Amino acid sequence: MNFLYQAPIVNGAIPAVLVTSGLLALLWLAWGNRRHLTRWVPVALVISVLAMGIFWYLAEKVWNLWGEPLPRRLYIYAGLALFGVLLAVPKIVALRRLWARLLVLPIAAVVVVSAAGMVNQNFEYYPTFGSLFGDTGTAIKSLAQFEADKGVAELPIPPKPTTEANWSPPANMPAHGDVINVHIPGPISHEVSSGAFVYLPPAYLSTPRANLPVLVLIHGVPGSTVDWLRGGQINKFMDQYAAAHHGLAPVVVLPDAGANWAGYPPACLNSRQGQAATYLTLDVPNWIKKTFGAGTISSRQWAIGGFSYGGTCAMTLAVNHPEVYPTFIDSSGESEPTIEQGHDLLLKKYFAGNPAAFAKQNALDILKVRRYAGSAGIVTVGSSDSHYRPQGIEVFRAMKKAGMDVTLQEAPGGHAWPAWRYGVYQNMDWLMKRLGVN
Repeated sequence: MNFLYQAPIVNGAIPAVLVTSGLLALLWLAWGNRRHLTRWVPVALVISVLAMGIFWYLAEKVWNLWGEPLPRRLYIYAGLALFGVLLAVPKIVALRRLWARLLVLPIAAVVVVSAAGMVNQNFEYYPTFGSLFGDTGTAIKSLAQFEADKGVAELPIPPKPTTEANWSPPANMPAHGDVINVHIPGPISHEVSSGAFVYLPPAYLSTPRANLPVLVLIHGVPGSTVDWLRGGQINKFMDQYAAAHHGLAPVVVLPDAGANWAGYPPACLNSRQGQAATYLTLDVPNWIKKTFGAGTISSRQWAIGGFSYGGTCAMTLAVNHPEVYPTFIDSSGESEPTIEQGHDLLLKKYFAGNPAAFAKQNALDILKVRRYAGSAGIVTVGSSDSHYRPQGIEVFRAMKKAGMDVTLQEAPGGHAWPAWRYGVYQNMDWLMKRLGVN
């Protein structure tokens, strides 16, 4: 069962088999007598094309359902799934044997599952079979369990930052880090949040413990704190990095930045929708320092990153609070905080219709009047991301003009995990140098 859970579903044999099965199933549903071929197949095809065309127009042009344009091939996949479902009805009527009729719905389901698999291949949101059922491919401990096993408070942490030069891996250092499920309270912001996760690298779990920096990673919206573990596979990547660097890697914090799936996400701002900026710049760092003793030396030990909504958050907080996050990675973020209902409603719901109040926290407005001599960051844009790529370039240019030490990088793919992972995966050496470890 564990082998099945770890089986990849975005590359390899399973996606190939699934696509082939879907095409064969669709051909079987479409094949039949002359009436089926000349009447029902064309009718189902026309209905599918019209339905997907109307849905595309409403979703993209009227409702802005996804917050950004989706590749049109995804609508084609959905149209093929609808085509298969529509063909199931006349197929059942045409078949005379009961056993054959009973096969129709499962075969139509194969078409739907195959189409869903092709959509997932675009985003790589579910990388393994087990991830469909919430499995992240790693053991996750509760904070109480971790404290009982490791004794967080019992082992002192060196008063000086650990570097590769002053660190000698002890014999008891484990080969892998731990992932802890935690709840980070908001005593200052009073922000409502769901569960969060903390990754602790091998050097933190050894005796003596290393004094390590902190990387805060923000998820997308819609999305949740588990996304960086499931789609981002961040703990596995950090384990690999640590294995090549004597167990050293940052403590990675995955906080809830969506206010527990609020109707209007707080967008990492302080507004009528919550004090998310205060939560992420005061409550989260304070709790991490107190609970794990990480990032206690100075803000030089702190970095923030994220993808999509999380990239916009990372950029917004780095601009508004460089004293907390002087280092950042913005992967496929927007040029300003947005909601799918549009900017006018954002102003109304978040700032009582006051554009000046929004401008006080909007990065592009702040960058026009403030200098950032000590801040550094990476802005990544997907090579085929037609919607977010121009916004990332605009942000990069504004940051550069404001004095930030910022680099623009082109990541492979569109608005999906291959591009989102790139910012962290390809810049760890730079990040660890910035955080004082290398």
